[in-house]
Amino acid sequence: MDLGIKGEGALILAGSQGLGLGCARALLDEGVKVLVTGRNAETGAKAVASLNGGSGGGDAGFIQGDVADADDRARVFAEAEKRLGKVSILVTNAGGPPTGPFLEKSLDEWRTAFDLSLLSAVDMARMATSGMVERGWGRIVNISSISVKETTPNTPLANGLKTAVIGAFGTLAREIADKGVTVNHILPGPFDTALLRRVARDIVQRPDLSEEEAVQEYAKHGPMKRLGTVEEFGSLCAYLCSRKAGYITAQGVAMDGGLVTALY
Repeated sequence: MDLGIKGEGALILAGSQGLGLGCARALLDEGVKVLVTGRNAETGAKAVASLNGGSGGGDAGFIQGDVADADDRARVFAEAEKRLGKVSILVTNAGGPPTGPFLEKSLDEWRTAFDLSLLSAVDMARMATSGMVERGWGRIVNISSISVKETTPNTPLANGLKTAVIGAFGTLAREIADKGVTVNHILPGPFDTALLRRVARDIVQRPDLSEEEAVQEYAKHGPMKRLGTVEEFGSLCAYLCSRKAGYITAQGVAMDGGLVTALY
């Protein structure tokens, strides 16, 4: 199925690994010009080498930057527009803030997480939206978490701030819904990523388990009894970025193998 986005330019934040990288690969396969960001130059170089060796033919690049830093965000967006010509697709994403009990989190940790999880997405969306509206077409997809539907144990920073992004982007989506620009979220559950491996023991509340054992324990909680793959995630991201999805906006799509039991 042709998604109608060949030749568009996509900026994918924190896209040098994990779910962001899955989105980049899926968009490349649709003929989209892709730039991924990340803090580590070596990781970024590996990501670009992997992407450009794939079936999409290779039109990927890397911009080093920290999405939690305002100056970096401005520089990254300016460079992306220069290299892509236009940012018509924006995928907002960031590494997860530290885990641990609510009462052990200081106000400084909340402030740091605010910059990482909320302001990074809001600021980049503000920069991208005006051009999208002017051109009459654009897609913003935020990589969120199932914690916005059902709080995840031992992740108070993510539970609070990822939910805040949903509210902010819900307002944006409705303000620009008639301008050809959509704003949506993907709410991932247990996917096979380095981030999940880092936090799995806290989520299942089993510090006695090895990293791999904790990941598999979390996977078993869901009806499918397995982890999702980054390829599956990327496919949904590409669809939400497509012209086929033009009547979907202000939505959070759970992709969790049926783990969350909420009715909506």
